[in-house]
Amino acid sequence: MTLVKSFLDTCKKYPRKVAVIDLKGETTYDALLKEAEACACLVQSNETGKNIGILLINCKEFVSTFYGILMAGKTPVPLNFLLSPAQLHFVIQNADINTVFTTNLFKPHLEGNVSHIILTEEIAFNSSLKDRDIKSVDDEDVAALLYTSGTSANPKGVMLTHRNFLSNLEGCVYAFDFTEKAILLGMLPLFHTYALTTTLVLPVYMGATVVYIPRFSGPKVLEIIEKCKITAMFAIPSMYRVLLRTAETTKYDISSLKLCTSGGELLPRDVLEAFNRTFPVPITEGYGLTESTAIVSVNLPKKFKYGSIGLPLRNLDVRIISDDGKCQPVNMDGEIWLKGPNVMKGYYKLPKETSEAITPDGWLKTGDYGRLDEEGFLWITGRKKELIIISGENVSPNEIEHVISGYEKVFEVAVIGVPDKLRGEVPKAYIALREKVACGEDEIRTYCMQHLPHYKVPKYFEFLKELPHGPTGKVLKRALK
Repeated sequence: MTLVKSFLDTCKKYPRKVAVIDLKGETTYDALLKEAEACACLVQSNETGKNIGILLINCKEFVSTFYGILMAGKTPVPLNFLLSPAQLHFVIQNADINTVFTTNLFKPHLEGNVSHIILTEEIAFNSSLKDRDIKSVDDEDVAALLYTSGTSANPKGVMLTHRNFLSNLEGCVYAFDFTEKAILLGMLPLFHTYALTTTLVLPVYMGATVVYIPRFSGPKVLEIIEKCKITAMFAIPSMYRVLLRTAETTKYDISSLKLCTSGGELLPRDVLEAFNRTFPVPITEGYGLTESTAIVSVNLPKKFKYGSIGLPLRNLDVRIISDDGKCQPVNMDGEIWLKGPNVMKGYYKLPKETSEAITPDGWLKTGDYGRLDEEGFLWITGRKKELIIISGENVSPNEIEHVISGYEKVFEVAVIGVPDKLRGEVPKAYIALREKVACGEDEIRTYCMQHLPHYKVPKYFEFLKELPHGPTGKVLKRALK
Protein backbone atom coordinates (compact mmCIF):
# COMPACT_ATOMS: atom_id res chain seq x y z
CA MET A 1 0.00 0.00 0.00
CA THR A 2 1.17 3.51 -0.86
CA LEU A 3 -0.38 6.97 -0.62
CA VAL A 4 -0.98 6.87 -4.38
CA LYS A 5 -2.92 3.59 -4.17
CA SER A 6 -4.84 4.88 -1.15
CA PHE A 7 -5.81 8.02 -3.10
CA LEU A 8 -6.85 6.10 -6.22
CA ASP A 9 -8.85 3.56 -4.19
CA THR A 10 -10.74 6.32 -2.37
CA CYS A 11 -11.50 8.24 -5.58
CA LYS A 12 -12.83 5.03 -7.16
CA LYS A 13 -14.92 4.14 -4.11
CA TYR A 14 -16.39 7.63 -3.46
CA PRO A 15 -16.30 9.48 -6.82
CA ARG A 16 -19.32 11.71 -6.15
CA LYS A 17 -18.60 12.39 -2.51
CA VAL A 18 -17.33 15.84 -1.45
CA ALA A 19 -13.63 15.55 -0.69
CA VAL A 20 -12.68 19.18 -0.01
CA ILE A 21 -14.54 22.35 0.85
CA ASP A 22 -12.54 25.60 0.67
CA LEU A 23 -13.11 29.27 -0.09
CA LYS A 24 -13.94 28.40 -3.72
CA GLY A 25 -16.58 25.80 -2.91
CA GLU A 26 -16.91 22.02 -2.95
CA THR A 27 -14.76 19.50 -4.83
CA THR A 28 -15.67 15.83 -5.23
CA TYR A 29 -13.16 13.00 -5.17
CA ASP A 30 -13.71 12.47 -8.89
CA ALA A 31 -12.89 16.13 -9.63
CA LEU A 32 -9.93 16.00 -7.26
CA LEU A 33 -8.53 13.00 -9.17
CA LYS A 34 -8.80 14.86 -12.48
CA GLU A 35 -6.95 17.85 -11.01
CA ALA A 36 -4.25 15.58 -9.59
CA GLU A 37 -3.83 13.93 -13.00
CA ALA A 38 -3.37 17.36 -14.61
CA CYS A 39 -0.70 18.24 -12.03
CA ALA A 40 1.06 14.92 -12.64
CA CYS A 41 1.21 15.62 -16.38
CA LEU A 42 2.85 18.99 -15.70
CA VAL A 43 5.76 17.54 -13.71
CA GLN A 44 6.43 14.25 -15.52
CA SER A 45 9.33 15.79 -17.42
CA ASN A 46 12.84 15.26 -16.04
CA GLU A 47 13.39 19.01 -16.36
CA THR A 48 11.13 19.66 -13.38
CA GLY A 49 13.43 17.71 -11.04
CA LYS A 50 12.76 14.97 -8.50
CA ASN A 51 11.61 17.16 -5.57
CA ILE A 52 8.68 19.48 -6.32
CA GLY A 53 7.81 22.38 -4.03
CA ILE A 54 4.30 23.34 -2.90
CA LEU A 55 3.94 26.93 -1.67
CA LEU A 56 0.20 27.29 -1.06
CA ILE A 57 -2.30 28.19 1.63
CA ASN A 58 -4.83 25.57 2.75
CA CYS A 59 -6.95 24.80 -0.31
CA LYS A 60 -8.01 21.99 -2.65
CA GLU A 61 -5.05 22.74 -4.92
CA PHE A 62 -2.70 21.73 -2.12
CA VAL A 63 -4.34 18.29 -2.12
CA SER A 64 -4.38 17.86 -5.90
CA THR A 65 -0.77 18.98 -6.34
CA PHE A 66 0.40 16.78 -3.45
CA TYR A 67 -1.11 13.63 -4.97
CA GLY A 68 -0.33 14.69 -8.53
CA ILE A 69 3.36 14.96 -7.69
CA LEU A 70 3.27 11.48 -6.13
CA MET A 71 1.45 10.03 -9.15
CA ALA A 72 4.25 11.39 -11.34
CA GLY A 73 6.76 9.43 -9.24
CA LYS A 74 8.19 12.54 -7.62
CA THR A 75 8.40 13.88 -4.08
CA PRO A 76 6.28 16.79 -2.78
CA VAL A 77 8.06 19.34 -0.58
CA PRO A 78 5.53 21.55 1.29
CA LEU A 79 7.15 24.95 1.80
CA ASN A 80 6.59 27.10 4.87
CA PHE A 81 5.36 30.54 3.75
CA LEU A 82 6.24 31.93 7.21
CA LEU A 83 9.97 31.45 6.63
CA SER A 84 12.20 34.46 6.08
CA PRO A 85 13.35 34.92 2.45
CA ALA A 86 16.82 33.66 3.38
CA GLN A 87 15.47 30.47 4.96
CA LEU A 88 13.05 29.82 2.10
CA HIS A 89 15.97 30.17 -0.31
CA PHE A 90 17.99 27.74 1.83
CA VAL A 91 15.21 25.12 1.77
CA ILE A 92 14.78 25.43 -2.00
CA GLN A 93 18.51 25.04 -2.56
CA ASN A 94 18.95 22.26 0.00
CA ALA A 95 16.02 20.23 -1.35
CA ASP A 96 17.25 20.62 -4.96
CA ILE A 97 13.93 22.17 -5.97
CA ASN A 98 13.62 23.78 -9.39
CA THR A 99 9.82 23.54 -9.74
CA VAL A 100 7.18 24.94 -7.37
CA PHE A 101 3.38 24.97 -7.46
CA THR A 102 2.21 28.29 -6.05
CA THR A 103 -0.10 31.28 -6.60
CA ASN A 104 0.36 34.88 -7.64
CA LEU A 105 0.36 35.74 -3.92
CA PHE A 106 3.66 33.94 -3.31
CA LYS A 107 5.20 34.21 -6.77
CA PRO A 108 7.46 37.18 -5.82
CA HIS A 109 9.10 35.02 -3.12
CA LEU A 110 10.19 32.50 -5.73
CA GLU A 111 11.34 34.57 -8.68
CA GLY A 112 15.05 34.05 -9.19
CA ASN A 113 15.07 31.01 -6.88
CA VAL A 114 13.53 28.32 -9.12
CA SER A 115 13.43 27.57 -12.84
CA HIS A 116 9.76 26.58 -13.09
CA ILE A 117 6.93 28.37 -11.30
CA ILE A 118 3.54 26.72 -11.89
CA LEU A 119 0.66 29.01 -10.91
CA THR A 120 -2.40 27.06 -9.82
CA GLU A 121 -4.62 29.85 -11.16
CA GLU A 122 -3.37 29.08 -14.67
CA ILE A 123 -3.51 25.26 -14.65
CA ALA A 124 -5.94 23.84 -17.20
CA PHE A 125 -7.45 20.91 -15.34
CA ASN A 126 -8.34 19.04 -18.49
CA SER A 127 -5.37 16.70 -18.82
CA SER A 128 -5.84 13.01 -18.13
CA LEU A 129 -3.26 10.56 -16.91
CA LYS A 130 -3.56 6.98 -18.13
CA ASP A 131 -3.09 4.21 -15.60
CA ARG A 132 0.07 3.06 -17.33
CA ASP A 133 1.58 6.55 -16.86
CA ILE A 134 1.17 6.50 -13.06
CA LYS A 135 4.64 5.80 -11.73
CA SER A 136 5.15 2.70 -9.64
CA VAL A 137 6.43 3.45 -6.14
CA ASP A 138 7.39 1.34 -3.15
CA ASP A 139 6.14 1.82 0.41
CA GLU A 140 9.71 2.65 1.48
CA ASP A 141 10.01 5.46 -1.10
CA VAL A 142 9.90 9.03 0.22
CA ALA A 143 6.34 10.38 0.11
CA ALA A 144 7.12 13.86 1.44
CA LEU A 145 10.15 15.91 2.36
CA LEU A 146 9.22 18.17 5.27
CA TYR A 147 11.52 20.85 6.62
CA THR A 148 11.52 21.56 10.33
CA SER A 149 13.66 23.84 12.46
CA GLY A 150 16.36 21.88 14.24
CA THR A 151 18.83 22.86 16.91
CA SER A 152 20.77 24.87 14.32
CA ALA A 153 19.55 27.95 12.51
CA ASN A 154 18.86 26.18 9.21
CA PRO A 155 15.85 23.87 8.82
CA LYS A 156 16.43 20.14 8.30
CA GLY A 157 14.63 18.05 5.70
CA VAL A 158 12.79 15.06 7.17
CA MET A 159 12.23 12.19 4.73
CA LEU A 160 8.89 10.49 5.40
CA THR A 161 7.96 7.38 3.43
CA HIS A 162 4.60 6.02 2.28
CA ARG A 163 4.89 3.41 5.03
CA ASN A 164 5.57 6.12 7.62
CA PHE A 165 2.35 7.96 6.76
CA LEU A 166 0.12 4.92 6.39
CA SER A 167 1.27 3.31 9.63
CA ASN A 168 0.60 6.54 11.52
CA LEU A 169 -2.84 6.79 9.93
CA GLU A 170 -3.66 3.20 10.87
CA GLY A 171 -2.78 4.00 14.48
CA CYS A 172 -4.84 7.22 14.43
CA VAL A 173 -7.93 5.64 12.86
CA TYR A 174 -7.88 2.89 15.48
CA ALA A 175 -7.34 5.34 18.38
CA PHE A 176 -9.95 7.88 17.26
CA ASP A 177 -12.42 5.39 15.76
CA PHE A 178 -12.62 7.43 12.55
CA THR A 179 -14.86 6.49 9.59
CA GLU A 180 -15.61 7.93 6.15
CA LYS A 181 -18.46 9.89 7.76
CA ALA A 182 -16.01 12.24 9.50
CA ILE A 183 -15.93 15.92 8.49
CA LEU A 184 -12.56 17.37 9.47
CA LEU A 185 -11.60 21.03 9.88
CA GLY A 186 -8.21 22.00 8.47
CA MET A 187 -7.02 25.25 10.00
CA LEU A 188 -3.34 24.49 10.70
CA PRO A 189 -1.05 25.23 7.73
CA LEU A 190 -0.47 22.14 5.60
CA PHE A 191 3.31 22.54 5.51
CA HIS A 192 3.18 21.24 9.11
CA THR A 193 3.42 17.46 9.55
CA TYR A 194 0.62 17.60 12.17
CA ALA A 195 -1.71 19.27 9.67
CA LEU A 196 -0.50 17.38 6.59
CA THR A 197 -1.06 14.00 8.25
CA THR A 198 -4.36 14.70 10.00
CA THR A 199 -6.13 17.06 7.56
CA LEU A 200 -4.83 16.00 4.14
CA VAL A 201 -3.62 12.41 4.09
CA LEU A 202 -6.03 11.15 6.80
CA PRO A 203 -9.32 12.30 5.20
CA VAL A 204 -8.24 10.92 1.81
CA TYR A 205 -7.21 7.64 3.45
CA MET A 206 -10.69 7.31 5.00
CA GLY A 207 -12.76 8.80 2.18
CA ALA A 208 -13.89 11.58 4.52
CA THR A 209 -14.47 15.32 3.90
CA VAL A 210 -12.13 18.11 4.95
CA VAL A 211 -12.99 21.80 5.20
CA TYR A 212 -10.06 24.21 4.81
CA ILE A 213 -9.70 27.74 6.08
CA PRO A 214 -6.54 29.60 5.04
CA ARG A 215 -6.36 31.85 8.07
CA PHE A 216 -7.43 31.17 11.63
CA SER A 217 -10.25 33.26 13.09
CA GLY A 218 -12.30 32.35 16.16
CA PRO A 219 -15.68 33.51 14.79
CA LYS A 220 -14.97 31.94 11.38
CA VAL A 221 -14.09 28.57 12.91
CA LEU A 222 -17.27 28.43 14.99
CA GLU A 223 -19.32 29.54 12.00
CA ILE A 224 -17.85 26.74 9.85
CA ILE A 225 -18.40 24.13 12.58
CA GLU A 226 -22.10 25.04 12.57
CA LYS A 227 -22.45 25.39 8.79
CA CYS A 228 -20.49 22.28 7.73
CA LYS A 229 -21.32 20.08 10.75
CA ILE A 230 -17.64 19.57 11.59
CA THR A 231 -17.04 16.39 13.60
CA ALA A 232 -13.31 16.70 14.35
CA MET A 233 -10.65 19.37 14.49
CA PHE A 234 -6.93 19.41 15.19
CA ALA A 235 -5.42 22.57 16.66
CA ILE A 236 -2.85 23.99 19.05
CA PRO A 237 -3.63 25.32 22.57
CA SER A 238 -3.41 29.00 21.59
CA MET A 239 -6.17 28.41 19.01
CA TYR A 240 -8.40 26.75 21.61
CA ARG A 241 -7.84 29.75 23.90
CA VAL A 242 -9.10 32.09 21.16
CA LEU A 243 -12.09 29.83 20.48
CA LEU A 244 -13.00 30.02 24.16
CA ARG A 245 -12.98 33.82 24.07
CA THR A 246 -15.17 33.77 20.95
CA ALA A 247 -17.64 31.27 22.42
CA GLU A 248 -18.16 33.55 25.42
CA THR A 249 -19.57 36.36 23.26
CA THR A 250 -21.22 34.50 20.36
CA LYS A 251 -23.71 31.68 19.88
CA TYR A 252 -23.15 28.90 17.36
CA ASP A 253 -24.44 25.34 17.15
CA ILE A 254 -21.31 23.23 17.68
CA SER A 255 -23.08 20.06 18.75
CA SER A 256 -21.70 18.13 15.74
CA LEU A 257 -18.20 18.05 17.28
CA LYS A 258 -17.05 14.58 18.33
CA LEU A 259 -13.29 15.16 18.67
CA CYS A 260 -11.02 18.11 19.46
CA THR A 261 -7.32 17.25 19.62
CA SER A 262 -4.51 19.49 20.82
CA GLY A 263 -0.83 19.17 19.94
CA GLY A 264 2.26 21.17 19.06
CA GLU A 265 2.75 22.51 22.60
CA LEU A 266 1.69 21.74 26.16
CA LEU A 267 -1.99 22.33 26.92
CA PRO A 268 -2.48 24.72 29.87
CA ARG A 269 -4.83 23.44 32.55
CA ASP A 270 -6.99 26.58 32.48
CA VAL A 271 -7.64 26.13 28.75
CA LEU A 272 -8.52 22.45 29.21
CA GLU A 273 -10.94 23.06 32.08
CA ALA A 274 -12.65 26.07 30.46
CA PHE A 275 -12.95 24.28 27.11
CA ASN A 276 -14.47 21.20 28.75
CA ARG A 277 -17.09 23.42 30.42
CA THR A 278 -17.96 25.28 27.21
CA PHE A 279 -17.72 22.78 24.35
CA PRO A 280 -19.67 19.54 23.83
CA VAL A 281 -16.53 17.36 23.84
CA PRO A 282 -13.29 17.57 25.86
CA ILE A 283 -9.91 18.37 24.34
CA THR A 284 -7.71 15.32 23.89
CA GLU A 285 -4.04 16.23 24.21
CA GLY A 286 -1.41 14.40 22.19
CA TYR A 287 2.29 14.40 21.36
CA GLY A 288 4.31 13.96 18.23
CA LEU A 289 7.12 15.28 16.08
CA THR A 290 7.93 15.51 12.40
CA GLU A 291 10.48 12.72 12.65
CA SER A 292 7.73 10.35 13.85
CA THR A 293 5.19 11.36 11.17
CA ALA A 294 3.09 13.54 13.45
CA ILE A 295 1.42 11.51 16.20
CA VAL A 296 3.12 9.40 18.88
CA SER A 297 0.60 9.34 21.72
CA VAL A 298 -2.78 10.81 22.55
CA ASN A 299 -5.28 11.13 25.38
CA LEU A 300 -8.78 9.96 24.49
CA PRO A 301 -12.06 10.85 26.20
CA LYS A 302 -12.31 7.32 27.64
CA LYS A 303 -8.58 6.95 28.36
CA PHE A 304 -7.38 10.28 29.70
CA LYS A 305 -4.94 11.63 32.27
CA TYR A 306 -4.53 15.38 32.56
CA GLY A 307 -0.90 16.44 32.40
CA SER A 308 0.10 13.36 30.45
CA ILE A 309 0.40 13.19 26.67
CA GLY A 310 -1.64 10.03 26.53
CA LEU A 311 -1.09 6.43 25.52
CA PRO A 312 1.30 5.65 22.64
CA LEU A 313 -0.35 4.49 19.42
CA ARG A 314 -0.74 0.73 19.36
CA ASN A 315 1.83 0.17 16.58
CA LEU A 316 4.64 2.02 18.40
CA ASP A 317 7.13 1.04 21.06
CA VAL A 318 8.31 3.63 23.59
CA ARG A 319 11.30 3.47 25.92
CA ILE A 320 12.63 5.88 28.50
CA ILE A 321 16.44 5.96 28.38
CA SER A 322 18.76 7.40 31.04
CA ASP A 323 21.74 9.59 30.19
CA ASP A 324 24.01 6.55 30.53
CA GLY A 325 21.95 4.58 28.00
CA LYS A 326 19.94 2.35 30.34
CA CYS A 327 16.23 1.62 29.99
CA GLN A 328 14.38 3.33 32.85
CA PRO A 329 11.72 1.63 34.97
CA VAL A 330 8.17 2.94 35.45
CA ASN A 331 7.90 6.55 36.67
CA MET A 332 11.60 7.27 36.17
CA ASP A 333 12.66 10.17 33.92
CA GLY A 334 14.84 9.86 30.84
CA GLU A 335 14.92 10.63 27.13
CA ILE A 336 11.92 9.38 25.15
CA TRP A 337 12.90 6.87 22.46
CA LEU A 338 10.46 5.56 19.82
CA LYS A 339 10.46 2.60 17.49
CA GLY A 340 7.93 1.67 14.85
CA PRO A 341 6.96 1.96 11.18
CA ASN A 342 6.29 5.69 11.60
CA VAL A 343 9.94 6.62 12.28
CA MET A 344 11.42 8.75 9.49
CA LYS A 345 13.77 7.40 6.84
CA GLY A 346 16.26 10.08 7.87
CA TYR A 347 17.34 13.69 7.39
CA TYR A 348 17.85 14.72 3.77
CA LYS A 349 21.55 14.89 2.86
CA LEU A 350 22.50 14.75 6.57
CA PRO A 351 23.83 11.23 7.27
CA LYS A 352 25.67 12.28 10.43
CA GLU A 353 22.58 13.90 11.97
CA THR A 354 20.50 10.88 10.93
CA SER A 355 22.85 8.44 12.66
CA GLU A 356 22.81 10.62 15.77
CA ALA A 357 18.99 10.63 15.85
CA ILE A 358 18.29 6.97 14.96
CA THR A 359 20.10 4.04 16.54
CA PRO A 360 21.37 1.14 14.38
CA ASP A 361 18.41 -0.97 15.56
CA GLY A 362 15.85 1.70 14.64
CA TRP A 363 15.12 3.66 17.83
CA LEU A 364 14.43 7.39 17.33
CA LYS A 365 15.89 9.64 20.02
CA THR A 366 13.30 12.39 20.37
CA GLY A 367 15.38 14.82 22.42
CA ASP A 368 12.42 15.14 24.82
CA TYR A 369 12.58 13.98 28.43
CA GLY A 370 9.69 12.10 29.96
CA ARG A 371 8.47 9.02 31.79
CA LEU A 372 5.98 6.17 31.44
CA ASP A 373 3.62 5.49 34.33
CA GLU A 374 2.30 2.14 35.53
CA GLU A 375 -0.70 2.33 33.14
CA GLY A 376 1.44 3.11 30.11
CA PHE A 377 0.65 6.85 29.88
CA LEU A 378 3.48 9.02 28.62
CA TRP A 379 4.49 12.21 30.44
CA ILE A 380 6.75 15.04 29.20
CA THR A 381 9.09 16.37 31.88
CA GLY A 382 11.46 18.57 29.86
CA ARG A 383 13.14 19.19 26.52
CA LYS A 384 16.65 18.16 25.72
CA LYS A 385 16.52 20.45 22.72
CA GLU A 386 16.42 24.20 23.18
CA LEU A 387 13.71 24.76 20.61
CA ILE A 388 11.09 27.37 21.42
CA ILE A 389 7.56 26.32 20.41
CA ILE A 390 5.58 29.41 19.39
CA SER A 391 1.95 28.58 18.55
CA GLY A 392 3.10 25.16 17.42
CA GLU A 393 6.03 26.48 15.34
CA ASN A 394 9.49 25.20 16.24
CA VAL A 395 11.87 28.16 16.48
CA SER A 396 15.61 27.82 16.98
CA PRO A 397 17.06 30.26 19.56
CA ASN A 398 20.30 30.12 17.53
CA GLU A 399 18.62 31.84 14.60
CA ILE A 400 17.39 34.75 16.74
CA GLU A 401 20.75 34.99 18.54
CA HIS A 402 22.57 35.09 15.21
CA VAL A 403 20.50 38.07 14.08
CA ILE A 404 20.77 40.07 17.33
CA SER A 405 24.50 39.42 17.68
CA GLY A 406 24.94 41.05 14.28
CA TYR A 407 23.85 44.41 15.68
CA GLU A 408 26.85 46.64 16.24
CA LYS A 409 25.99 47.59 19.83
CA VAL A 410 25.48 44.02 21.07
CA PHE A 411 28.36 42.24 22.79
CA GLU A 412 26.58 38.98 23.65
CA VAL A 413 23.05 37.60 23.50
CA ALA A 414 21.18 34.52 24.67
CA VAL A 415 17.58 33.68 23.79
CA ILE A 416 15.27 31.35 25.70
CA GLY A 417 11.57 30.51 25.58
CA VAL A 418 9.30 31.82 28.32
CA PRO A 419 5.63 30.91 28.94
CA ASP A 420 2.95 32.92 27.16
CA LYS A 421 -0.80 32.45 27.67
CA LEU A 422 -1.71 33.12 24.03
CA ARG A 423 1.15 31.48 22.10
CA GLY A 424 2.42 28.84 24.51
CA GLU A 425 5.98 30.18 24.46
CA VAL A 426 7.63 33.36 23.21
CA PRO A 427 11.30 34.30 22.85
CA LYS A 428 13.03 36.40 25.48
CA ALA A 429 16.44 37.89 24.69
CA TYR A 430 19.08 38.58 27.33
CA ILE A 431 21.60 41.09 26.02
CA ALA A 432 24.97 42.37 27.18
CA LEU A 433 25.96 45.56 25.35
CA ARG A 434 29.41 46.66 24.25
CA GLU A 435 31.20 49.05 26.55
CA LYS A 436 30.27 52.72 26.51
CA VAL A 437 27.23 52.36 24.24
CA ALA A 438 23.59 53.06 24.94
CA CYS A 439 20.80 51.02 23.44
CA GLY A 440 17.14 50.54 24.31
CA GLU A 441 14.54 47.85 23.77
CA ASP A 442 12.79 49.69 20.91
CA GLU A 443 16.04 50.01 18.98
CA ILE A 444 16.77 46.27 19.18
CA ARG A 445 13.18 45.33 18.40
CA THR A 446 13.19 47.50 15.27
CA TYR A 447 16.41 45.82 14.13
CA CYS A 448 14.88 42.38 14.72
CA MET A 449 11.73 43.28 12.77
CA GLN A 450 13.94 44.03 9.76
CA HIS A 451 15.71 40.66 9.86
CA LEU A 452 13.28 38.12 11.32
CA PRO A 453 9.69 36.94 10.69
CA HIS A 454 7.43 38.80 13.12
CA TYR A 455 6.63 35.73 15.22
CA LYS A 456 10.34 35.13 15.90
CA VAL A 457 11.00 38.66 17.19
CA PRO A 458 11.51 38.43 20.98
CA LYS A 459 8.56 39.63 23.00
CA TYR A 460 10.83 40.51 25.93
CA PHE A 461 14.31 42.01 26.17
CA GLU A 462 16.42 42.21 29.29
CA PHE A 463 19.76 44.01 29.41
CA LEU A 464 22.43 42.62 31.73
CA LYS A 465 25.93 43.83 32.53
CA GLU A 466 27.15 40.35 31.61
CA LEU A 467 25.61 36.96 30.88
CA PRO A 468 26.24 33.98 33.19
CA HIS A 469 28.89 31.54 31.93
CA GLY A 470 29.94 28.02 32.85
CA PRO A 471 33.48 26.73 33.25
CA THR A 472 33.84 26.08 29.52
CA GLY A 473 32.75 29.61 28.63
CA LYS A 474 29.27 28.69 27.39
CA VAL A 475 26.32 30.84 28.42
CA LEU A 476 24.36 29.10 31.17
CA LYS A 477 20.84 29.26 29.78
CA ARG A 478 19.50 27.29 32.71
CA ALA A 479 20.64 30.16 34.95
CA LEU A 480 18.72 32.60 32.75
CA LYS A 481 15.61 30.40 32.99
